[in-house]
Amino acid sequence: MGFLKYIWRNATRNKLRSILTILSMAICLAMMTVLYGLATLNDQLVPELAKANRMIVMSKDGFTTTIPINTLNHVRGLPGVKSVIPLSWYIGLYKDEKMATFAQLGTDANELMKVWTEFTIDPEQLKTWQETRTGCIIDRRNAERRGWKIGEHIPLKGNNFGFDLDLVLCGIYDGPEFINDLYFHWHYLNEQLRARNDPKVDTTSILFLKAESAEAIERLVPEIDRRYENSENPTLTQSHQAFAAMFAKFAGNLQFFVLVIGIVVAIALTLVAANAMAMSMRERTTEIAVLKAIGFPSWLVLVMVLGESVLIALIGGTVGVAAGRGTWSTVHFFWPQYLPLDWMAPIVLVYGVLVAGGIGIVSGAWPAVSAYSMSVVAGLRKVA
Repeated sequence: MGFLKYIWRNATRNKLRSILTILSMAICLAMMTVLYGLATLNDQLVPELAKANRMIVMSKDGFTTTIPINTLNHVRGLPGVKSVIPLSWYIGLYKDEKMATFAQLGTDANELMKVWTEFTIDPEQLKTWQETRTGCIIDRRNAERRGWKIGEHIPLKGNNFGFDLDLVLCGIYDGPEFINDLYFHWHYLNEQLRARNDPKVDTTSILFLKAESAEAIERLVPEIDRRYENSENPTLTQSHQAFAAMFAKFAGNLQFFVLVIGIVVAIALTLVAANAMAMSMRERTTEIAVLKAIGFPSWLVLVMVLGESVLIALIGGTVGVAAGRGTWSTVHFFWPQYLPLDWMAPIVLVYGVLVAGGIGIVSGAWPAVSAYSMSVVAGLRKVA
């Protein structure tokens, strides 16, 4: 196994050059790990949403257009519907924040847990929220991130509405990893709209409902839309997972662009690594000739030169993938509204390491073949 030590020694001979090559690969592959994670995020999220048999009823004109709240009573009475709640987006700014960093939703406190059956909350906290006009509840991770405790006042500056809210934290719930929402009373929001004669009074952004089964969803989707297709407020009904996929389309064909960027980055990294290996081989021409002269077979010389290139590339790739994964977790912790899942598809990490290994093979191929075909006489004539 002495040739393995030789590979390591050569890889670390010019430490500065090796470190710079490793860093170049690490930075680029960290970026690519995050980008590929984003491209596959929806693929990881959709199966989770499909398990819960939930549906969205929204305006056919888009999710920024509201629908009348009386639509809820009709939908609630349909066969196959277990429960339904309004969800009204209040895009408020907390204190001095410049943008909304978590979702704030006006809903029905008595029905929320029947739709979000994954939520768990202390019964006393739930009861307090239901009885408190300005009360709200929030996801535990969000509360811990901000240091919020029960009884905390949460002032929100109106953004899409022309008034502010001062909510009281009545409860902290545990829910799925991709949820970090704050929920307050829809009736409280509607009171504020009514007091200002706002045209959005008695409306909601969407209806969020729990169906009895996946088969019920298939039947309910066309049934609800047919009911309102000729009304002043036609609806667009879809499963929760289809609603999430719709948001993914807003980013365009992300996977295609990530693939193109990945190919360009891989080519650039291959050129960088190939240049470093070519310089290394020029410096060791005489050394390689001596190895052949003392009996090292050409194939072993080829393996050692190629092994050096692959070793450097794999170190850079592993560091880059680890850095990308760490960046992903950091963003999820501080800004979960952008990365709702901390979990990244393992295939993304595997691809990163495989790409690094491929770059090592391609960039080291020409120097390795040159070393393989070099004659002892020709090598000894050159000055390293």
